[in-house]
Amino acid sequence: MTSTIAPPSVGTEERNFPFRSSISTHPAPMTVSESSNAPTKASLDLLISNDGFSRIEFESLTITFAVAGNDWGEDAPSILTPVWDKVSRPKLELPPGWTEVTGDQEPGQFTFKPANKEAGPNDALRLHLDDIHVSAIEGITDVVVSIEAPDGRPGFKDATHSIGKFPTGFELKNFRADDPIVENGRSTKLNWTVNGDHNVRYQFFVNGVEKKLGGGRIEPPFHTGPLHTTTVYEIVAEHQVGNDWLPYSDSTVVQVHGGDITAANALIAGLRPALLKTLISFESQEVIGGGGEEAKYECQGPGDGLVVGELSISEGQERAQADLEVQLTCKGFAPVAARVSAGTGGGYTRQHIIMPIPGGEVCEVRIKAENSSSTTGRVKLYWVSLSGDNRAPSCEPFAANPTGA
Repeated sequence: MTSTIAPPSVGTEERNFPFRSSISTHPAPMTVSESSNAPTKASLDLLISNDGFSRIEFESLTITFAVAGNDWGEDAPSILTPVWDKVSRPKLELPPGWTEVTGDQEPGQFTFKPANKEAGPNDALRLHLDDIHVSAIEGITDVVVSIEAPDGRPGFKDATHSIGKFPTGFELKNFRADDPIVENGRSTKLNWTVNGDHNVRYQFFVNGVEKKLGGGRIEPPFHTGPLHTTTVYEIVAEHQVGNDWLPYSDSTVVQVHGGDITAANALIAGLRPALLKTLISFESQEVIGGGGEEAKYECQGPGDGLVVGELSISEGQERAQADLEVQLTCKGFAPVAARVSAGTGGGYTRQHIIMPIPGGEVCEVRIKAENSSSTTGRVKLYWVSLSGDNRAPSCEPFAANPTGA
C-alpha cells in the first residue's frame, strides 16, 4: 500500500502539518498472518521531506506505529504487529545534523531532532522497517507523525497514514500498460495480477470517471480502445471488515503523443478557451536590493486533469539579475519544475510547465521569485479536465513569505 500526505491548505490556531510524508509497504497491500506460527512478513518505507523553499522551525519529530511489544495475545485490528521486538531497522537516512533520540521510547516509536531546531529546504528523513510479522487480524492500522513546536509557538497538526491489512493470499499488483506511450488514436492493453480476491469488490476509473463493472469484477487484459488524450486508469479494491472497508488502489498512466494536449506552447488543441480554467495568476512584486518572495498553494481537482502553466520574466533595466521558479508536486508523479531568468540579454523569457492531477488528489504549487526592482515575473496556471467535469480545482494559499528582503 502506498499513501501520501501533503500539508493541508487552511491555517488554524493549530498549525498545519508542514512536511510532505509518504508511506509504502511490501507486499502491497499488506496481508495478515495465518497464525503466530506462520507469520506474513512485510517491509515498510516512510519518507518525510521538506519540499518547500522555507525553513521549518520545530523541536522534534515523532513517528508512532500501533504495536505490541512481544505478545500475540495483544493482537488487534488496529495493530501493525504484536511482536515489535522482531522488527529490524536496517536502514535510516537522516538529513545532515539530525539526531535520533535513543532514550526511553515506547514500542513502535521513533523520535528525531533536527540540526539547529529547523529543517532546511529538501531535508528528507527515510525510515525503513524489515521483518514485520504482520498482525493476524484484518483491519486498519495507523502510522502517526507528530511534531513538537518550539516553546511559545502554536502546535502542529499530526499526519496520519492508514494501512489496510487484507486477507491472507490477496494480491493486486503489476498494474501496467503494455505500451505506456502511444500515438494519437492508437490503443493498448492494460494488464495486472490478482489473486485471493473472492471477498473483494472493485471499482475501475478512467480519467476519474467510474466504468461500471458487471458483477463488480474486472479481469485482465483491458483493451483501452483508441486514445486521444493522456489517460489515467485506476483500480480500487475494497474488503469489508465489520463496518470498515479496507481500501487499496493502484493506477497507471498512458501518455498520448500528439494528442489533445500540447504543452510546448501551452495551447489546448480542440478545446474552446472557455474550457480552460485559470487556477493561479501570480505577479512578482518589486523587491528592492535582490530580495525575493514566495507563494505556496494547494490545488485539488474534482476529477482527473492537467495543470498547464506559463512562466515569463522581463529583462528589466541594465540586465538586472532575476529568477522565477515554479515547482509542481502531485501524488503518483515525479515533481516537475520550470525556471526563467533575467539578466541574459534576451529581453523577455518564457517557459512552460505541465503536470497531471488524479481526481481528488492534492497538487502542491510553489512559486519563488528572486528579482530586483526593474524586473517583473508572471505565472499563469490553467486547468484542463480529462474527466468531463470542467469545474476548476480549489486552490488555496497555505504560505506566502518574503525572503531576503
